[in-house]
Amino acid sequence: MSFDRIHFMQQANQRFRDSLIGIGSGGNSTGLPAVHGVPQAMNHAAAALLQRDPTTAALSQAAEDALQAAHRARGALMLHSIDYIARLVRQELPAADAITVDCQERNMREVFDKKGNTIWSAPASSTSRLRDGIVEDIDAMLNDVIPFGGLTEAGWRYSTESIAYRTVFLPKTEVTERRTAATSFPTPEGMAVLHAEFSPGTPAFSLVGPNESYSRETRDRVRAGITNSGIGFPAGNVAVVAHWTVVRTGSSADLAIACTLLAAAGVIDATTLNGVALIGELGLDGRIRSVRDVADTVRIAQEAGCQKFIVAADDFDEVSQNLDITPVGANDLNAAIGFLNEMTETSPTATTPDARPHGTPGEDAGKCAQC
Repeated sequence: MSFDRIHFMQQANQRFRDSLIGIGSGGNSTGLPAVHGVPQAMNHAAAALLQRDPTTAALSQAAEDALQAAHRARGALMLHSIDYIARLVRQELPAADAITVDCQERNMREVFDKKGNTIWSAPASSTSRLRDGIVEDIDAMLNDVIPFGGLTEAGWRYSTESIAYRTVFLPKTEVTERRTAATSFPTPEGMAVLHAEFSPGTPAFSLVGPNESYSRETRDRVRAGITNSGIGFPAGNVAVVAHWTVVRTGSSADLAIACTLLAAAGVIDATTLNGVALIGELGLDGRIRSVRDVADTVRIAQEAGCQKFIVAADDFDEVSQNLDITPVGANDLNAAIGFLNEMTETSPTATTPDARPHGTPGEDAGKCAQC
């Protein structure tokens, strides 16, 4: 590939990045990025149209939201891809600190340690310390990820060896042992157990619930809600089991599921779950939505001994009419995590993480052991 062609592609990629974040180098007084090849007056005309036509304004906002979502999604893709590659490389080469990627061929060329010494290079040999199967998985990931662009934004540095090569520093992650977290959730059958387990390895997320449809839909909502909250979905194997058999629970357990799996992954302190009932649907954007029959759900937990509740902000007025409990309303997942930390700091006593309710699917877990 000629230098002129590479330079053209770099310029095109920069214009794409500028369009995603809404700030082009050709900005103008309208606040809209200048469109190449379109007269400047067209941008002013577009701005004027937005002001007098609500439909156009709504479509413009929808397009802007989609661009922002695409930008966030690309950032998340780059982040999680490198987390995954780092995990694969360090399974065989624990001293790995950085890799060199050939962005033209879309494959990994070298692996370096912290001192800059090459500890693996392509092509792999029979004596290579990095198995061919792992290298193939990494190259397949790079082949899928690189076309999305955004490499410079993700911290991929140009290599002095070739303009097509990038140096990628691997995240400073440590191999963790299997960890678990649990809480209880109010269902029409009574308080039931919600259990999550995290272990290092190939990223995966499984959820066992009342039926396959519930498990699939809840898993998709929770994964998207966590990712789009900017928290980042845990890079490892996450397994969640919801120990109840009734589907009437619906989406009201989303918030509890999200916080429990984050606790198992070490993103939040597992002790923050103690003494708090989490009730709310998790939207794809990370916002917490109101649920049906929230007062009845709260009553079930209250009868089991729970006094602290985190619910959707839209449900707070209804729940706060109960003067015998301490509820807070959260707009999104980040706010709920903040409230969990605050409730833990102000709690007069701390319950050990092992003080969890026990029960089998379909059984009442008894009194809320955390409340």
